[in-house]
Amino acid sequence: MDFDYFYNREAERFNFLKVPEILVAEGFRGLSAEAIILYSMLLKRTGMSFKNNWIDKEGRVFIYFTVEEIMKRRNISKPTAIKILDELDVKKGIGLIERVRLGLGKPNIIYVKDFMSISEVKETDLLKLKTFTSGSKNSLP
Repeated sequence: MDFDYFYNREAERFNFLKVPEILVAEGFRGLSAEAIILYSMLLKRTGMSFKNNWIDKEGRVFIYFTVEEIMKRRNISKPTAIKILDELDVKKGIGLIERVRLGLGKPNIIYVKDFMSISEVKETDLLKLKTFTSGSKNSLP
């Protein structure tokens, strides 16, 4: 491939994901790169949901982002998409998202949690991350 150089073109013509630096630095060291990218995508979607007033009765912003959409946008398999969601999830992972099942063929809603709302990641959360990154199938504590 032979890519062209940039000649006085503005970067605003591109659509960027913002990756919070704390996710690649401090307390989130065990989080996989794929999970960080997905979380950044979910954060962006949360901003759009807020603009569209997708807010529950408790004032929390929610999003819809199906496994199929994740598979397509990241070019990954279904098991990989589910694994990454699990890595981020409250029940199985570090707790950066919470999925709520609606049932009856409806897509799950996702609450994207604020990564800055705690000052320190708990040790138990880091153990969960180690389980994901090591590929271990042991049950979580």
